[in-house]
Amino acid sequence: MKKGYVGLALAAACAIAGCGQRDSAALPPATTARAAAAPPQCKDQRTKENYAQIRVVLRTRAGSFCIPEFDDFGGTMEYPGVDRSVKLVVRSSTENIYYEPPLGSGTPILYLNLHFLAGTHFHTKLKSSGGLTGATIQAGQSYSAFGIVAVGHLVLMFPPCYTVATQGPYGGVLPGIGQLFSDTTITGAGYGAIEIYPGMQVSQGC
Repeated sequence: MKKGYVGLALAAACAIAGCGQRDSAALPPATTARAAAAPPQCKDQRTKENYAQIRVVLRTRAGSFCIPEFDDFGGTMEYPGVDRSVKLVVRSSTENIYYEPPLGSGTPILYLNLHFLAGTHFHTKLKSSGGLTGATIQAGQSYSAFGIVAVGHLVLMFPPCYTVATQGPYGGVLPGIGQLFSDTTITGAGYGAIEIYPGMQVSQGC
């Protein structure tokens, strides 16, 4: 992933953002097994020490892509259809490996680094199935998603949104994060990230 846009992106982000233990033995065996299991890896996933990566093609009809499984995070992300198909490289990491600007308050639980290989425009209709999942995501709790993409010197801030986690087989599930893409235009090949934070930090739902 490219790092050159970081200074400009940070300035844009700052301007907008205003810069007791439970006894595991008491848990039912099935609950313990679910908490210990990690989501399945994506097809053709490539895993490194500090990130996992896949390459996907965003289609003209609304769909979803697999989130590379890393550090017990995984699942899928739904996205609106696009005007023209475009290839996207997705890297998931629990560390800020590309020095992304802090778009929310606190520390993200996950970074989804994005590399669009060309520009496109996203539609508005989003399917409502699947979602980001992980053992540390707590069902019933709110989480906020922020995103940014830079194409050359042009920085696009996705409208942030929050979602409430439901329960899934691998932990909590965050549905609707792909709403960040709704009605946005990527003007060309660009780099960016989606950052997931604990808590309801914005008023717009995903």
